[in-house]
Amino acid sequence: MFDHSDSLFRLVISSFVVSAGISIMIVLTQAYHGKFTHDNRPGVQRFHDVPTPRVGGLAMLSALISGWLLVDNGVRHLLGFMLLAGIPAFGAGLLEDLTKEVTVGKRLIATMLSGVIACVLLGYNLKSIGIPLFDPLLAILPLSVAFTAFSVSGVANAINIIDGFNGLASGVLIICFSIFCIMAMHVGDVELATLCILQIAVVLGFMVVNYPFGKIFMGDGGAYLMGFMLAWTAVMLHVRNPEISVWAPVVVCGYPIIETLFSMVRRYWKSISPGSADSEHLHSLIKLRIVRRYFSRLPQCLKNSLVAPFCWMLTLACAIPAIEFYQDTQILVLVFSGGCILYGVIYRLIAHLDNAEVATSKKLIRKDA
Repeated sequence: MFDHSDSLFRLVISSFVVSAGISIMIVLTQAYHGKFTHDNRPGVQRFHDVPTPRVGGLAMLSALISGWLLVDNGVRHLLGFMLLAGIPAFGAGLLEDLTKEVTVGKRLIATMLSGVIACVLLGYNLKSIGIPLFDPLLAILPLSVAFTAFSVSGVANAINIIDGFNGLASGVLIICFSIFCIMAMHVGDVELATLCILQIAVVLGFMVVNYPFGKIFMGDGGAYLMGFMLAWTAVMLHVRNPEISVWAPVVVCGYPIIETLFSMVRRYWKSISPGSADSEHLHSLIKLRIVRRYFSRLPQCLKNSLVAPFCWMLTLACAIPAIEFYQDTQILVLVFSGGCILYGVIYRLIAHLDNAEVATSKKLIRKDA
C-alpha cells in the first residue's frame, strides 16, 4: 500500500492526532466562539441538555488536508480533487452550523454541485445501476453526471439525517469505510484502500471526543463533508473496479439510505414536507422508547451514547453480506430488500412496544376510575 508499512502507520497516527487535537481545541475554546458554534436551538431532534460545539467538521477537514500532505501521488490525486469538490457541500453545512439559516434544499443543491465537480475533476460517473430500462439513459453523459451527483447528494444527506446521537454517524462511517477498504483490497485497488484507511483515522480522531460524552458534534458541515467523501468513495469503488457491483456500495450504506427512504415515505404519508424535522427516526425512537425507559438513571450524555450501538448493529447486519457477494447484483438487491424489511420490522416492534404500554396504562386508568 505504501513503500514501507511505517509510512501507513504515520499517516494513520498523524490524521488521528490532527482530528482529535483540533476537536479538543474546539471544545476547550468554546467560551470564545460558542455563541456561533453551539447547538443551542430548541427542537424535536435536540436530545442533549448542554450547549455543545457543532463544528467537528472543521477538525475532520483539517485532518484530511494533513493526510493529503502525507500520501503518495496516486492517493494524493484522488483525495485532492475530492477535497476540492467537497467544498460546496462542506461550506453549505458549516454555514448552517454557524447561522442556522441554510435550508435543507440549499444544502442538497450544494452537495449535488460537489458531485458534479467531482465528476468533472476525476472523470468518474455512474453508467449503469443494473436496471435494464434505466441503464440506456445513463449512457447519455449529462444524464449520467446528473444521476451520479443526485446519488452522491442523497447519501451525504442520509449521513446528516442519522447524525442524531453521540457516535452514531461517526460509527456508521467507520463501518462503511472499513468494508469499502476490504472490498478495495480484494480487487487490488490499493489507492482506494489507503484512502479508506485515512478516512477511518480521521473519523476516529473526532469520535474519541464525540463518544461517549458528546463534547463536540459533527454538525452539518462534518456530516455533509464526510457523507460526500463516503458517497464518492462508493462511486469510485464501482467505477474503478467494474467487477464490484454498483449495488455493493448501496448495501454497505444500507442503513442510512433506508432511514432516508423510510423518512420520506413517512412524511409523505403524513402530508409533511420531506425537509421537516421530526423525532420519528429509528434512532429517535430507540432513545425515547428504549433507552429512556430502561436506562433512565444514567446521565443524559450516556443515555444519548447508548443509541449508537443499536444502529451500528443494524449497519453491520445490512453491510457485512456485501463483503462476500460484492460481485453478485441479484443477491445484493435481495440483501438490500431484506435490510428494508428488517428495518421495518424493528421500527414496528419499537413503536408497538410503546403503543402497547400506553394502551395498558389507559386501561389501568379507566379501571381505577
